[in-house]
Amino acid sequence: MSVELTREDLAKYPFCREAVKYVKDVGLDLQDLFKPGYRVILERAVKRVRAAIELGKINTDLSDVDVELLSYPASLFILSIIAEPPLYRRYAVAEAKRIYEELKLEDDLKVKYLAESNFKWNVKIIGLGLFELHFQDYLKIAPSFRALNWKLVNRDLSGGWVKVSRGELSRLISEMVKLSIIGKSESIVSNLELPESFRKTVDELKRLYEGYRRVFSFEEEYKGPVVEEAFPPCIRRILSSLLKGESLPHMARFALTSFLVNVGKSVDDIVSLFNLTADFSENITRYQVEHIAGFRGSRKKYTPPSCSTLRTFGLCFPEDDLCRRVKHPLMYYKLKVKGRGRKSGR
Repeated sequence: MSVELTREDLAKYPFCREAVKYVKDVGLDLQDLFKPGYRVILERAVKRVRAAIELGKINTDLSDVDVELLSYPASLFILSIIAEPPLYRRYAVAEAKRIYEELKLEDDLKVKYLAESNFKWNVKIIGLGLFELHFQDYLKIAPSFRALNWKLVNRDLSGGWVKVSRGELSRLISEMVKLSIIGKSESIVSNLELPESFRKTVDELKRLYEGYRRVFSFEEEYKGPVVEEAFPPCIRRILSSLLKGESLPHMARFALTSFLVNVGKSVDDIVSLFNLTADFSENITRYQVEHIAGFRGSRKKYTPPSCSTLRTFGLCFPEDDLCRRVKHPLMYYKLKVKGRGRKSGR
């Protein structure tokens, strides 16, 4: 059965080939953005970038589908002028989150079509909200996720096909989009005369970005692979229980989630881990994880409980001298990671 995308679909998924063709057919030129008639597109593009900086998340606005669609390349144009790779990454993650949330609500045929037509993946629908993705396509993107449940050895693999849910396929698609946006960070715009009014807008965004630069730097301090071998015994014990499908007390869940958030695990990866529990509810779990990560409520990013607090709740399991010397799980992790770096000569 063929799938026809609506203009609303193009606005929601501006990465798809139909959206790219639509923008090309419109013939939107960069200089057009500075004309009065295109101001609304530029304003929406600025809002997208601002939301990525301040909230790390962009919401879809379909009040004017043409504006929404055309503001996507306009936002990438703005990023190319600011020319800050960390901001590109921040924006890419924000767009990926938006696309992921949209895809989870789509019908299976449309999700399958977007994966096949844009990335040439081999996808089968085997049930409601359930797919099979060829392992070669799965391995093109899944290794970028660090959660254990994404490793191929932990997947349901049969005849070269990996079983994935709609949410998981949506995550894989959104990750591809994120990497594509990050790849555009090398396309810096130069030697382009900018109107004074637009230059002021760009300068305002730069100042906003500078105000968040330290936050971005902190978030990227452990941007490399999360070193699970450096997890403290308490976290390893809790994680092991979770992977076995055991029920965890509230403090154990909070300790694990806040620890994983602070060492660089994404919200999606953490939510996927809790998928193994019997009482799993994606909406509730996502809300709780996002709250701990500082994306909801007071916007405060929580740190794990101290060793003394974990000991009070019966969650302290000292196994080595380092564990007995530190007072916080994150300190254990940082010292372990640094120790590994020294041994490897980095």
